[in-house]
Amino acid sequence: QNSKHTSPTMRRISFVHPLLLAGFISIIRFCDAWSSVPQPLTSPVPTTRTKSSSSSCHHFRHPESTLKSTTTTSVPITSNDIPSESSSNTIPYNWKNQWYAATFASYLPNPSKSAEVTPISVFGNAMVLWRSEDNGEVYCADDVCPHRSAALSEGRLRDGKLECYYHGWQFDGEKDGECNFIPQLEKTAQIPKAACLKMRECRTVEGIVWVWMGEEAPTTDPPTQGGWMGEFDNLEDYIMNDFQIDLPYDHSYLVENLVDPAHIPISHDATSGGGKRENAQAYEMIVDQGSMSSNGFTGRYRTAEQREKNGDFIEFQYEAPGIIRQKGMPRGNDSPLRFGAALHCMPLTLGRSRLLFRTFITGLPPLLKLLITLKPKFLTNLNSCKILEQDAGLITTQEDHFKRSKHSLKDDYILLSSSDGFVKAYRQWLDKVGHGMPWFQGLATHSANVDDHLADCPPSPPVLDPINHRAGNYVETRYHRHVVHCPNTRKALGRIQTLKKGMLALAVASITLSCGVMATSEQVVARGAVKKMLKFLVPLIPISSLASAGLHKLEKCFFVSFKRKNQMSTERGSS
Repeated sequence: QNSKHTSPTMRRISFVHPLLLAGFISIIRFCDAWSSVPQPLTSPVPTTRTKSSSSSCHHFRHPESTLKSTTTTSVPITSNDIPSESSSNTIPYNWKNQWYAATFASYLPNPSKSAEVTPISVFGNAMVLWRSEDNGEVYCADDVCPHRSAALSEGRLRDGKLECYYHGWQFDGEKDGECNFIPQLEKTAQIPKAACLKMRECRTVEGIVWVWMGEEAPTTDPPTQGGWMGEFDNLEDYIMNDFQIDLPYDHSYLVENLVDPAHIPISHDATSGGGKRENAQAYEMIVDQGSMSSNGFTGRYRTAEQREKNGDFIEFQYEAPGIIRQKGMPRGNDSPLRFGAALHCMPLTLGRSRLLFRTFITGLPPLLKLLITLKPKFLTNLNSCKILEQDAGLITTQEDHFKRSKHSLKDDYILLSSSDGFVKAYRQWLDKVGHGMPWFQGLATHSANVDDHLADCPPSPPVLDPINHRAGNYVETRYHRHVVHCPNTRKALGRIQTLKKGMLALAVASITLSCGVMATSEQVVARGAVKKMLKFLVPLIPISSLASAGLHKLEKCFFVSFKRKNQMSTERGSS
């Protein structure tokens, strides 16, 4: 379809990231039919953070040149030269004195249902999360047993205690990681005082598990969404969607991807929840004067088309260490409809990142709200996987290029102020604070170890060497990146597999019984009861067979990785 046939409201939000669009496209289409589009609104940009007053500390014990870029201006906007509150080239920063979003609290299993514990990592520091009781306090410790340094994440819960599966040592989270049982210890001997875990401060706020990496007790509370959106305390008014996925590239490239609305109509063209190629256009991107600091920066953006109409901005905030916040009122101030997002980008290890994606929306008509809540969650999750996989195939090639070329991003990037304003601001921010991180990739500078994970980077393009393609290889699939971590999607997969087996068994049983009945004498077949049985069994054969085949096809969606070349082979390169 041509963009002129797209509804005005759809064009207004077509530049929001595709995972936002996945939920909002159907919403806005439905709402367009409800009433006409109101006048545009420009919202103020909040720059303060609301601290959580409900959180409390518990059991903390942990030892331990001038920037320059090639910029092509196609639309006269203000993001070309990003100002800083610091007059020097660096800003004081310590990666440890930060709260990191580890996972959603709903992703942690309850002890009454599972003995599993949850491994996490921040900048290569391996840790383990667990609960001692259902929906109880979450504990975090370094992922190493004090006995002989085995990984505790390979262990299990037993009676609410974390047990190492090597020799059965048990540790109590409620007692600051104290070891309270060693099976091999003499009855008269005492447990060594050193046999305790290195605990981390851990809090659950707004359904997200936060971990403090500092060596001292935290001086701040975990960041909250309420300070950004306002009115967020009334959660029953919002429909929230949480999604988590691990990705095979550095977290800075993940942030770069998520602050870039310009790629959406191209990379996600004709994808559910994505964009349309004909809607690609220039953007007005504004980074707020004086907002760049150790805490991040703020800004806003809109399309050039919306600027000409004096239309709404999407408000934007990058909050250290890796939170991207967005909010907007797609139908103006006179409508109760508003949406927002908090995209938490976690540095797991070198070359691996985690995205905790949360969207929320309010002001929906009751019927539409009901329809959204009835849609199976796992289908939304699988589509989100596909969207991020579309980008992953491109982003990993960026990393590979800079590993081979040894260039800085400044050398090879051509940054347009009409599309790359936030990308440039973020990379310049890394130039200023990267000295306080274990590794970083800024615009003009980078750490020496930032691409150590690519020591064996293949010299050939991914399509020529598909077995080594980090985004679309034959080993890691969306099952490893998402399904194994998400209880909702994992349960859906189990049910689909069980139902597929049941349909297959029903097909086999129907064929067997039908053949057995027809093999008997004609006198038996002629009886009314037998004829009724055949009328029931014979239709079951194609029905159960087709159902089994359909479920098998659906099951495969949990184990694939998107390969762009497969998509290209079904499309034409010219008319």
